[in-house]
Amino acid sequence: MSGFPKRRVGRPTKEEQAARTAAAQDKAKKDNEETEFLDEVLAAPIKRRNTKLQPDEDTLRTIGELGKLFCTQEEVAAVLGVCKKTFTNFLGSCPEAREVWDDGLMHAKVSLRRKQLTLADKNAPAAIFLGKNYLGQKDEQTSNVNLNKPAQELTEAELYEIAMRKSSPAPVADTKKDSVH
Repeated sequence: MSGFPKRRVGRPTKEEQAARTAAAQDKAKKDNEETEFLDEVLAAPIKRRNTKLQPDEDTLRTIGELGKLFCTQEEVAAVLGVCKKTFTNFLGSCPEAREVWDDGLMHAKVSLRRKQLTLADKNAPAAIFLGKNYLGQKDEQTSNVNLNKPAQELTEAELYEIAMRKSSPAPVADTKKDSVH
């Protein structure tokens, strides 16, 4: 085999346990810092509506953190104290803000996909629902054409009908809603 050490069976060594504990503490500290920042932002009283946003560090961080929570643009605008149109225009005029917003949404999707994998063992319908609604996953529909005659014995009309069945898209039961993000 390769140069990997043999896998241990049983309890982890003190070093392995210490490394796991340190990693868990680092993750908890990082999560706590992000939560504290959002708690501060959300605890601040809602000010009079601004008419313009500035791409400063706090504004961009707030946009990114709320994007990680799958907040809608309307919700982010409310937290920032502006109307939705102002926030949408800000995303259009400030490429840095758009990038932070998109990164936040991508982080949320990755996090959701990770949770979906762990949830799939316990609750498959919930995992399917999350995948279809947030990750753009869908059931793949295939059709099988069974023929009773060899292709040489089929008429041109029958061949045309089979070809049209294969090339036409399957009917869609419900259309996907536009994303709120």
